[in-house]
Amino acid sequence: MVIYASAPTVGGVVQQIWQIDLGVGLALLYNFGVFLVIPITQGDLVSVPENLNDTPYFVSLHDWGLVSPFMLAFTFAIFLLPIHHNVKKFAVMSNAFFMLKFINPMNPRVGGTDLKDLNNSDYATQGLMKNLAVYSIIGVVGTLISLMTVLLPTPLFATKKLMRHMGHAPTDIRKILNLIMDSYCFRVKDIKKMDFFRLRLDRLLNAAQHRLSEMEDLLDDCWWEEIVGVGLCLTFNKNVAKQFVKLYGRLLKDLRAMKFAIEAENGHWTHVVLMKRMQQSLHIMQAEANDLLQEIANRVLEASTEMPTPKFAHLEQTVCHFMKKYTKLYGAMLSAEVHTTGDVGKTMSLNVFVYSFHSFVHTLFEFEERLSHKNFTCRYRIVKFFKMVWCSIYQGTMYMKRMIVFAVRTTLAVLIAYCISTFVFAFSATGPTAIAMVAQFHVGGTYGNMRNRMAGLVAGTVVPSILHFFVCKISDVVFYNALNNAVLFVWIVGSMYVCYSSSYLRMAGMVSAYMSASVLLDHSCRTTTKALSYSSLTENSVAIMTLMIVEGILQPQSARSLLRSNIQQVLWAYSKVFRRVFTHHITSTDATAPSVGDLPTVNETDTMKAKLSEEETRALHKELSLVLPTILKQQKKLVHDATAEPSLWKPKFSNEQYTQVLSVCWTLLDRLRLLSDLVEWRERSYRNCVHEGYRLKRRNAGSLNDECTAAFKEQEEERAQQPETVYFTAVAPTTEDMIPEAPLPPLPSNATPAVAKARWDSSRNAYESVVDESLEALVTLFSKDFTYKTADDYAIYLQMKEAFRIADKDCSGTVDASELVVLLEKLMPYTGDQGSVHMEQYVDEFMRLVDKNHDGQVTFAEFMQALNDGFRLELEIYENTAQMIPSNTGQLNKEPPLQQEGPASMDISDDSSAVDLLESSTATSDALMTLPSSAARVLMPQSTTFFTAPSSLSGLDSVLGSDDEREQIPQIGTSRRRWWTQTRTESTGVALLNVESFSLNEAAATLRQSYSELLLRSLDDDDQHVTMEDFIVMSCLISACEDIAANLTRLNTLAAS
Repeated sequence: MVIYASAPTVGGVVQQIWQIDLGVGLALLYNFGVFLVIPITQGDLVSVPENLNDTPYFVSLHDWGLVSPFMLAFTFAIFLLPIHHNVKKFAVMSNAFFMLKFINPMNPRVGGTDLKDLNNSDYATQGLMKNLAVYSIIGVVGTLISLMTVLLPTPLFATKKLMRHMGHAPTDIRKILNLIMDSYCFRVKDIKKMDFFRLRLDRLLNAAQHRLSEMEDLLDDCWWEEIVGVGLCLTFNKNVAKQFVKLYGRLLKDLRAMKFAIEAENGHWTHVVLMKRMQQSLHIMQAEANDLLQEIANRVLEASTEMPTPKFAHLEQTVCHFMKKYTKLYGAMLSAEVHTTGDVGKTMSLNVFVYSFHSFVHTLFEFEERLSHKNFTCRYRIVKFFKMVWCSIYQGTMYMKRMIVFAVRTTLAVLIAYCISTFVFAFSATGPTAIAMVAQFHVGGTYGNMRNRMAGLVAGTVVPSILHFFVCKISDVVFYNALNNAVLFVWIVGSMYVCYSSSYLRMAGMVSAYMSASVLLDHSCRTTTKALSYSSLTENSVAIMTLMIVEGILQPQSARSLLRSNIQQVLWAYSKVFRRVFTHHITSTDATAPSVGDLPTVNETDTMKAKLSEEETRALHKELSLVLPTILKQQKKLVHDATAEPSLWKPKFSNEQYTQVLSVCWTLLDRLRLLSDLVEWRERSYRNCVHEGYRLKRRNAGSLNDECTAAFKEQEEERAQQPETVYFTAVAPTTEDMIPEAPLPPLPSNATPAVAKARWDSSRNAYESVVDESLEALVTLFSKDFTYKTADDYAIYLQMKEAFRIADKDCSGTVDASELVVLLEKLMPYTGDQGSVHMEQYVDEFMRLVDKNHDGQVTFAEFMQALNDGFRLELEIYENTAQMIPSNTGQLNKEPPLQQEGPASMDISDDSSAVDLLESSTATSDALMTLPSSAARVLMPQSTTFFTAPSSLSGLDSVLGSDDEREQIPQIGTSRRRWWTQTRTESTGVALLNVESFSLNEAAATLRQSYSELLLRSLDDDDQHVTMEDFIVMSCLISACEDIAANLTRLNTLAAS
């Protein structure tokens, strides 16, 4: 009881005591109900002469058989219910103890083999119920010992810890904000060249995040401490403190958005010009924000429910003035002579910074409004109390299927231990109790659970048993007790330190503490003739081994498969979230785009339906802030479990690769959070302004034109003077390094806004489609089908997916005959420059072999299924050394050799070796082939490619032509060679599969370019009303989309590596 009621703080111990006592109470009430209905008869007695204690006893088969189903049902129901684990294990443990006491027919007062006298009031049902109630009350009193350990000698209050953290929180924010503002606003340097700045910023952000996690964990403990009056003694209000912790978390999120902005910045001349004019305003808001945050923290530490300070209103006015000034400055810069369309894209990172800093400041002065709407009435507090009591019992789970498996396995283990306790251990409840204490629902590999439990079992039994053996030899009782208690204290302290120091070793430390206590608290060696009794040790060991065996036999889980399933779940959730948020932002800005008349645009008719409602926005925020972070934290643990899991026949697990995947998943979550926060920021900006945002329009540049020209010339001079230098830094390549500047040809100067809008619609559709398809492909790559595939299998799948996507021009998911030409050209790049290739015949044959339903459309699934069934794409090389490879230049004028006009033979004989372009039946490195250098001397025939069906070769002779033509084939020295790629590094050829890059980055760059062109042409149209808020939102959207594209490309690279 004392071990399992322990916690680092007073509030934690109070919560543990409540849950433990609740579990014992549930079991007690259940047994009262069961045994008031079922009488104990001691019928069908059987003798058990052989047992661990070597003392014969009786078992009532009637009572045991009648009670066992009730024990089984209670155990399964408790393990299946979504309640806290403490409640579960103490309910199951107490229920097993109570039922074994009821059905035990032996008289405990007599050392012999006498039965209970059922006529005696002490052994009747009512008497046993009273005894068990007294036993439960004694157990409740025993849990108070844990409370004394955290109260004496110095109370470990969670409230004090939380107040200490809140006192240091403003300092953390100030350091991070000052560092970012100093670097971005006053130094104007590329962060890729500032390694020490990046390292320091990461260190400060990690420390702040750790403080946030600790404060969130301490909040629940503070609530339990408030119940016992600690909050009154320390002048603390938990509700106000909770609002401050939420404020701290939102500020950290804004600071991460600012970090994202400075990482995307490259010191463009537009940044230099605008920052010179805005430095003073930004510095003033920075100082006011820091002072306001410090005052808020002081008020919260005083438990004040009001924030009467004029700083909130003054800061709000300063922000409004800044936004108005920034809108005018940007409008003037748009009229500068040196400003071009590309400069709009270069200033998007600055807009991201303005948004994040505006959101940071707005979060601060919004705190007063949030606090004023908070309900602090007594009635509300009472309702909140009962809600928290229920939450302390209920613990929902998103892994219901795994919870059922856990309940079945653990119930089976308890049943086995229950039978062993009845027929071997003389109704001792040690075995079922050990299983109830050790079993815990854990989303992870079975091997990790077994390893931790085995480590705890060995650590808690071997050394304590050896020490206990020698301690029992001490004759002096006082010295024996002192030394035994000292060993018990030291071992439990060490075990609990391991338990609390590492989440991965928590189970091992808890089992070690439990087992060492059961060993060292057994004083039977002092009262029996035997030197030492191993009864308790054996029972615990057998029970834990039983649990591990059942878990290993009944649906064992591999940490690797769980990890891949976890990644699948995350990527699928990302796909849904991105689609909803991206569509919302696009449709929300359609009003600012020009009308295009008859030109089709996306979502113009379903704008209201595509926008997120207030309820959907709240659900989206909950998923991004609670659900997905929980899954990613579980992914981190699964990576650790998979690393420790033995490989055996499986390929070696790459911890580095999956750690990078986890890092990319966290980065993608941050970008999706940014897009989600933009939804609220846009609505909040329009709600707070009396007008419909600050209108952005071209203004007279005035003196700003000279500044722009000077900054532009200075930048060009620096570029001309500086040689190309490769910086070896600690920072990974950013999005800007991976995305081309202008993938599309620029629009002509006389292009209308309608043309720009059409290009924008096309680019955003293409980007959304390629992101969806990329996430879908990644979900497939992390499926069970690809678990044991090689890196080449991943690479060929991604290349085929990319080639299919390029061919699918209308994004319909299928390719027809016209689009199939593009796909085959990607697959067969050598046929383009060799004259007439008879592409129509290739297309017809391809459709005949692959299009199973004959609808004229080929899906990617049909194509991959054909490959899986053995479909091959081959390249045939005709080689006649005497005729086709001249020995000198004079022979080039000779008549060329006879060449075949139609598609080549499909016969695959042993002496023929064709160049396999794709053969997924082997799916090895052969799939990505390069031509050896010697192949450069071989002349390609006009018709070089053919397809091989997975079926037999009969029925394909018609493709070969007439008998005369077939007789001519050997005469020209035909030789089909299969070239492999073991020496790929020595090859000077090019890959046959003509897809060498992912189009994600290009699609993102196209998005930026097309919006820049649309914006400038919308500003030239007086009928269009473009607000600065919309421009900032679209800048954040496009910048985040570029980073999402870069990270998805990185995920694809990791999968194919």
